[in-house]
Amino acid sequence: NYSEQQVEKLSGKVVSSTGKIVFVTRYSRDMDRFRSFYNVAKNNRRKIVISPKTAHLLGRLVEDNRLDLPDPLKEEDILVYYKRKKSGEFDERDYYVWERQFMDKMVTHEFVHENQSKLVMDLDFYQFAELIDIKPDRGSHFIHSMSEPFSEEDIEDQVMHNWLNHFKMRFHQLHASGHMNRQQLTNLINYIKPKKVFPIHTENQQLFRKISKNVQTIKY
Repeated sequence: NYSEQQVEKLSGKVVSSTGKIVFVTRYSRDMDRFRSFYNVAKNNRRKIVISPKTAHLLGRLVEDNRLDLPDPLKEEDILVYYKRKKSGEFDERDYYVWERQFMDKMVTHEFVHENQSKLVMDLDFYQFAELIDIKPDRGSHFIHSMSEPFSEEDIEDQVMHNWLNHFKMRFHQLHASGHMNRQQLTNLINYIKPKKVFPIHTENQQLFRKISKNVQTIKY
């Protein structure tokens, strides 16, 4: 059960240990995780490659100084990946208006392929087909920074590993869920000493009675 700081530290070890490209995937709206990967890339003298969608979201959120997020239009360490659309070329007319504002930061599959050792690339599940054009070197790394699959029958997880196996990429599971583990919950309850506990999102609320016999556990 990693903390956000541990995810950043362990991801940094992956990046610093290789001369190959490192792909990362995360929940698209998790900007704390994006900041961690941005820091990892910058600390290892690499640029981070993001999608126009992520650049657009950053462009909106950067206005809030409390979030401490980088400006995709100003930061030299941020590049924006554009895939080919209708014409098969990189014609500005093929892209939505909101996508065009980042074209000064544009990189394509050719740039990524030729500069693999200098990049960390933010790659979501629906961009995996871009690997065909990028052609990552054998032994490149992939950091999966999302929850593990709920079951062995998870189709999306199986498809992801099929892609990674095809390109002979090394897989890493590094995620901070934000949830407390059992010991942390125990410490919290014993510190607060509540009269009642309302377990939510659990299959066995009776386990809370083992944490503290003086607590009345109420099923929600």
